Amino acid sequence: MSPLDVPDGFSTRLASPADADDLADLINQVNVAEVGFPWTSADEIRDELTTPGRDPENDMLLVADDGTTVGYLTMSVDPESPTERHHLAFVRPSAWGHGLNTWLLQVGEARARAAVRKAPASGAASLRVSSWSTNQAAGRLFEGLGYARVRTFHEMRIELVDPPAAPVAPDGIVIRPFIRDRDARPAHATLAEAFEDHWGQAFDPFDQWIHRFVDGEGSGFDPGLWFVALDREEIVGAICCRERTPRSPDAASVDVLGVRRPWRGRGIGRALLLTAFDAVHARGGEAVELGVDAANPSGATQLYEDVGMHELRSFEVWEKSLR
Repeated sequence: MSPLDVPDGFSTRLASPADADDLADLINQVNVAEVGFPWTSADEIRDELTTPGRDPENDMLLVADDGTTVGYLTMSVDPESPTERHHLAFVRPSAWGHGLNTWLLQVGEARARAAVRKAPASGAASLRVSSWSTNQAAGRLFEGLGYARVRTFHEMRIELVDPPAAPVAPDGIVIRPFIRDRDARPAHATLAEAFEDHWGQAFDPFDQWIHRFVDGEGSGFDPGLWFVALDREEIVGAICCRERTPRSPDAASVDVLGVRRPWRGRGIGRALLLTAFDAVHARGGEAVELGVDAANPSGATQLYEDVGMHELRSFEVWEKSLR
């Protein structure tokens, strides 16, 4: 049997939006087993499956056991470098012990290598996978498959028992609520520029970003928790938050915060963050959470600690070269 043949007793098929409920249940069972809380919702999965530019035939694979969904492979491609890929494999706990996780990762690697062979023979080509830092078994699996640990990301949190510090915008900067029709494209351009020095995958193109964070059923878009910072009439920073997520039922979530490089170091990021904290607290919110690259070059981790956030948990990214 070829290493990529479907393991005995299982079948595969393409994933579709009709599978969103099953896949959310599968992913949440895995996350609860690993760290004790769910991670996603059917609406978020449905958005993922219908994101513009996704290729269901190559980016996703569903594994079933007698009609029950027991495994799922999902791959994302860097929009600026099709040879840079990240994949995740999920196996329902009831199906652990059959080698499905290893097999799914091998399928993902085979697909990534096929894409690299079709790409120009220059530049980097790599495949990444991630897991919670506490999941030592996953780390051993990744090492056995030739991956090396390359990055750590922290999930951070602040409790809003007391009113947060008052936001103070720097001289010449105005912070106001995000207005979709006016701000969507310039805010996206601002965030894309702010994330140019962010390690890993490039910022989503506009059509994917607006689907994921604003228009999609699982976006949780809340205009009362989105803010932009303007220098005169030019957007130079933005923060996008949600009141609740499946993984943080008692906390608001900062999905993205960014300030364009020429405006960094003036306190704009801090002012945006405290503005969001204030809006959450005014609604009676109990806490705010966000994720950050531990080696972020903009000093984001220090900023979050300075405003009172603390590390809650962390996950690691592993990488292997495909050239």
